[in-house]
Amino acid sequence: MLNFSLTDLRYLLALAEEKHFARAAQKCFVSQPTLSIAIKKLEENLGITIFERDNHQILVSPSGAQLIEQAKKILSEAEQLINLAKSQQDIYAQPLRIGAILTIGPYLFPKLVGDIIAKTPQLKLVVEENYTEVLIQKLLAGELDLILLATEVNHHDLVQIELGCDELNLICSTQHKFAKLNKVMQKHLAEETFLLLGNGHCFRDQVLKICPNCDPFKNKIANLITTSSLETIKYMVAMNIGVSILPKLAQHNLPPNLCMKPISGGMQTRTISLVYRRNFT
Repeated sequence: MLNFSLTDLRYLLALAEEKHFARAAQKCFVSQPTLSIAIKKLEENLGITIFERDNHQILVSPSGAQLIEQAKKILSEAEQLINLAKSQQDIYAQPLRIGAILTIGPYLFPKLVGDIIAKTPQLKLVVEENYTEVLIQKLLAGELDLILLATEVNHHDLVQIELGCDELNLICSTQHKFAKLNKVMQKHLAEETFLLLGNGHCFRDQVLKICPNCDPFKNKIANLITTSSLETIKYMVAMNIGVSILPKLAQHNLPPNLCMKPISGGMQTRTISLVYRRNFT
């Protein structure tokens, strides 16, 4: 059974480099007898002569040369293992990977990332925007560390923390008839051209709960325009193409000819939450 240590391999490389027992021992900060005994035991353990000795010089045998090259690789791999372990102990060594749905990321990430960089410049960040289901799958697979959602998650491996409510309001052009109203009735929304995000967006489902008559599957006469982003919706509504519902988080840098109106039936909101794996540290 082979029995040698990384220290033995370091003695081996030192002697191979110095070709002199005394200098090799000095380089390894040990006595010459200690190094000599270790090299002899290593040769006996491996069953070959690594060094050819005479009174004047030390030569590396042909078989010993191959062992020395392999020893270099082993020590290099061992050093990488040590560095990897140290990096795991350093909380800033690995990037923090944060995901957010497409109706949160563009409005929250700029400030969030800016604040994190200002307070913890040594922390590396990776951010991603995607659909809810994709983010959850990546979180469970360990490809993301934290995700920001606006829907409830029921999974025994995930922890969800509510961060707050995001108010939802109707948006219309200042030229639209709704602009003169203090509050818009839900039943009147189905009579208008309604702009809505496409399938896969959880915000689409939340909006259709507020305005079920705008759902083309429930109302065959619904006049619906589907878009891919809230920014597209904002500018199309500003052009008086139709009306829509916008979260407060996205109510920044609005076009000047756009106005906000509350919807009847009480304040409409969505809940923003932080989700992470239960074993995440």
